[in-house]
Amino acid sequence: MDFKGLRVLVLDGSGKQPLAMIRGLKDIGCHVTVLCTAKLDTCYVSKLPDKKLLVKDMTPQNPDYISFLVEQARSGNYDVLMPIGELSTNPVTANEDKFKPYVKIACAPRETYIKAFNKQITFDTAIENNIPCPYTRHSKQDIEDYLSTCQFPIIIKPRQGLGSIGFHKFEKREDFWPYMKEHDLNPDDYVVQGFVDYEDRISANLFVDQKGNICTSYAVDALRWFPIDAGAGVLSETVDANEVLEAAGKLLQHLEWKGFAQVAFMMDRNTGEPRLQEINGRIPASIKMAYMLGYNISRQMLEMIYDQDVIQYPENDRFGLYIRHLDTDIAWFLKSPDRFKAKPSWFSWKNTQEVLYSKDDKKPFFANFFQKTVGYKSIMKKKQH
Repeated sequence: MDFKGLRVLVLDGSGKQPLAMIRGLKDIGCHVTVLCTAKLDTCYVSKLPDKKLLVKDMTPQNPDYISFLVEQARSGNYDVLMPIGELSTNPVTANEDKFKPYVKIACAPRETYIKAFNKQITFDTAIENNIPCPYTRHSKQDIEDYLSTCQFPIIIKPRQGLGSIGFHKFEKREDFWPYMKEHDLNPDDYVVQGFVDYEDRISANLFVDQKGNICTSYAVDALRWFPIDAGAGVLSETVDANEVLEAAGKLLQHLEWKGFAQVAFMMDRNTGEPRLQEINGRIPASIKMAYMLGYNISRQMLEMIYDQDVIQYPENDRFGLYIRHLDTDIAWFLKSPDRFKAKPSWFSWKNTQEVLYSKDDKKPFFANFFQKTVGYKSIMKKKQH
């Protein structure tokens, strides 16, 4: 299918992810409009979009967000709506029926996306299909049975939620019920599983088409992350991780996944084996890595939603390439006692690209860097655990 002139409204114009997706859309001739909320948004200062729609405070938290987007869809100005971040993808897919008469939605469909958003579904599927994961309570398992058979320490995390909010670690069984009762928590609202002492976090990045074929496949190892204890990756490297890719592909196919997904595994420090951590069903901030490897995820997304044959790329064999979030990597440098021991060196840029910086489109990097510098203290408060 020829996508030249296809009109796409891209959401989340303040984020890091949209620029790579917009570049992919432009490469196949699409006309791109991006929704922004401020003139310093990364996409607003970029020269890549054909048009910028500036609406102050029109974020996913705004109660008028969906009605505004439906109005845009009904205008006849767009053929496709592309949500990028998790906060926009969730409400948009939850309201799919409101958009379908007017536009196609370029993301994983709701029936797919909710499987990743609900972590218990993810782990139930992993347990039932022998996907390597921590010893996890199945939704049908009695909590007392689990507590009597697991090895401590264990952790709990909300079945639905973002990041590490609600995460708690228990060193011994005697601590479990007092904490749950004190905070009025129901274990049925949480994934309960063994704590994994890991030294690496490897993510399998896959695109699965509407027929279940894996059309993109590459793995990255997060070498540094921030916050240092359990944050997001700030420097990632492409690695040869066939076992992780196979496990991730098997899991997604059993979930009948459609679209892009990032499946994260922790590498057990004691055994060296992968243990499933989570599925991210939205486009990750490091999606630029896919384009560095020659994969156009935007094209695949459009081919899937238009029920066309999706281009199948070979599994990645280019290892030792790096993607870096310089803003948070600077924060890592300021906080980490290993700042001068890091490998690769913190000062090295060999085989490395910055997430936002491009020679032909520099302003997004500087706009983001300025905002992060000015708002450093408030950002650090939000990232504290």
